[in-house]
Amino acid sequence: MTKDKLTKKQEEELQKITDGIIQDAKKVRLDYKENPSEMSGSTISIHENSPFLATKKERLIKINKKSK
Repeated sequence: MTKDKLTKKQEEELQKITDGIIQDAKKVRLDYKENPSEMSGSTISIHENSPFLATKKERLIKINKKSK
């Protein structure tokens, strides 16, 4: 047996793990389809010291990202 080949027992174990992962993925997909989440998609994070949170007069940059 070469190093590149799996034993019959290893192939069976790998297939068992793969089948489990596929079943879990199908469950997650179905659950999301039936119960969509507002949390999915992109998120936007703004640091507490962000110039976007400063007053308009204090801002270091404008919303269009050009400097003053």
